[in-house]
Amino acid sequence: MNGIANESPFVLALTIVNSEQPLSGEVAANDRVLVCVRNEEINKTHPNVISVPTQRIPTSLAKHIIAAGAATGSSGSTTIYSGQTASSQSSNGHSEIIYAVESLLAGKLGLADAVEGGKFTFTARIAGNQIGTANYPEFHGTGLKDHEDLQMLNLLVQVEQGADSFPERTLSYDHIKWVPIEKFLNMWANGKQPTDLGFSGEQSFRLCIHGLCISSSADVLAAI
Repeated sequence: MNGIANESPFVLALTIVNSEQPLSGEVAANDRVLVCVRNEEINKTHPNVISVPTQRIPTSLAKHIIAAGAATGSSGSTTIYSGQTASSQSSNGHSEIIYAVESLLAGKLGLADAVEGGKFTFTARIAGNQIGTANYPEFHGTGLKDHEDLQMLNLLVQVEQGADSFPERTLSYDHIKWVPIEKFLNMWANGKQPTDLGFSGEQSFRLCIHGLCISSSADVLAAI
């Protein structure tokens, strides 16, 4: 199911890329995308899952961001959007997109000081929206809700400066790392193996790759 024709709650997903040129057309060998591993103690619904950064956001904020863009087609299970690019250096908190991105960067990725001090700057735009069901197998049989319909609003974030500002881990994520976009897309198309993203055999034994967030990022990058 594509589009926004339902009332499911929204989660923000960030496809954070580091590229010397604005991503358009062919991806260069040194273009990278940020991936994370969700901490098993903090994230009870998806522990040890490799993903892109995510955060729940108010429906009113998500719908405002979507309304400012335009659907241009689909890629995989994701409706692809185009929209005006906002800059953290000029728009700051007056842009809904910049506000949403900075909130996630500060709250889950440990970049509050770098963003506030102007050492981490970026541009961002709406890129896609995927509607689907998040399954929580850890809750099956416990009496807690073991699935949830969600809309995954994906923003394409291009780092301008400060790509080396990300810590290796935060309270939310056990691993935060850059991986080549080409390798990321090959991983998604060919088995979704953690080792394809540079995780060691020992690490990959307890990790998995699934979810609307990383699926929508793969669709967004494939559509560039």
